[in-house]
Amino acid sequence: MKHLVAAGVILSAMLGACATTPTGGQDAFGACPQEDGHPELAGSVCTVQSVALNQTAPEGERIGLFVRKFPARAERAGEIWMLAGGPGEAGTSFYTKIADFRARFPGFDILIPDHRGTGRSAHLCSGETLQSEAGTALAGSEFGPCFGEIWAQSERTMQFSMTHAAHDLDTLIARLGGEGERWVYAVSYGTGLALRFGQLHEASVDGLILDSLVPALDDTQYDLSHRSHTVDLVGRRVLAACAADPACNGRFEGGIEAEYARLLADIAAGHRDDIAETLPGGNLRHTLGTMLDVPAARALIPEMIDIAIDRPQALGAFYTGEVVPAFAALSAVSDYEGSAFSITLAGLIGVSETNRRPEMTADAVAAEEAGLWFTSPLTQLQTRTSMPAYPRDEWFDAPYADLPPVLVVHGTLDPKTTLEGAERHIAALEAGGTDITLVTVERAPHASWFFAPDCLYDSMEDFIEGDAVAERCTPASMQ
Repeated sequence: MKHLVAAGVILSAMLGACATTPTGGQDAFGACPQEDGHPELAGSVCTVQSVALNQTAPEGERIGLFVRKFPARAERAGEIWMLAGGPGEAGTSFYTKIADFRARFPGFDILIPDHRGTGRSAHLCSGETLQSEAGTALAGSEFGPCFGEIWAQSERTMQFSMTHAAHDLDTLIARLGGEGERWVYAVSYGTGLALRFGQLHEASVDGLILDSLVPALDDTQYDLSHRSHTVDLVGRRVLAACAADPACNGRFEGGIEAEYARLLADIAAGHRDDIAETLPGGNLRHTLGTMLDVPAARALIPEMIDIAIDRPQALGAFYTGEVVPAFAALSAVSDYEGSAFSITLAGLIGVSETNRRPEMTADAVAAEEAGLWFTSPLTQLQTRTSMPAYPRDEWFDAPYADLPPVLVVHGTLDPKTTLEGAERHIAALEAGGTDITLVTVERAPHASWFFAPDCLYDSMEDFIEGDAVAERCTPASMQ
């Protein structure tokens, strides 16, 4: 009963943040919570919609879902729903680029929901709400109580599933959607959520636009438990490109690949403790793996390796002075209230669906990754995440059927959701009869909306207008 009371208080607070009506529709939108210093949000309208926590038991607890709408700037042709990634990202992640997006698609309302468990929508524990000590982030003192709530209220926790989130989208589109064309754009985890929606939806949409397509849930090679392997795959391609460039490879006496392999062997043998002592975080493979996420940081990998080999005492200064600033553009994504990533939601959906090997131990992960050149800390982190997993339902691994047309836009150097995994997922979609178009974005990492928006927008525009879509695109920033 305690958690029902707490949920009611939280929902009431959220409902007070912006105007709502119980009937939904266009009239449901009203003033948004004030956020000073963000002119890109001007003119947007907001709502919090009450939905059933458990879609199969609508008479039970209800939760609030926050949606921000950016009205069309020209004669309205329809709407585009944007689904953030994660799992654990709020819709706020799109706000930094929303002005460009609206300029390119002026005839569409843009609607951005916060998935259940994120942003201004209902959360898994009271410590992740806007009213808590650190807002939607967890303060140090909130971790224990939060996970205590999650386990004590395990039945409630298990309702924050992909399928319930997909039903949320179906409900929101039915309530809040207008006339005209209707498209769903999604990135990363959002692509899996969009496909789950496509399996169960009742609200009609004209098509799905999937940016950085996740692997299929039955893919045992590219699932979340193999994240370091996908990172390593892309990292080795980056080194191979350097090896093929005389100017880059010539900096290394025996070639970059051979010299880096020798360095890693020395680190494993305990002969290069100087690197761990000077590099923030102390793990060179994790650091280089993370640098693959951002093209500006990725370009620094050869120099980072060169310094690690010959001048390890300079690693810390190079990392702080050169690598950290390369990630600066991403920092603006977290400038909005409610933007903190939900580690609890990520852990729940990971252990329940996207990690095919949740039983992996830290020792098993370490042994499996011993020979990799690039790694992700995520695989070890998963072994320390304890969540009450929800059972996989009828939609898990279910074949695809009756999906609307699909556009996939995917980077060739995506270290999170590799192109190979996306292509295997596409094959499964095509086997179900889906009309699907793939656009590969040359040298782009994860999330084309952020790192290759010109390619994404061109492809989307052609897809929406029914024109031929180019199969390959090189972003202006990478030419």
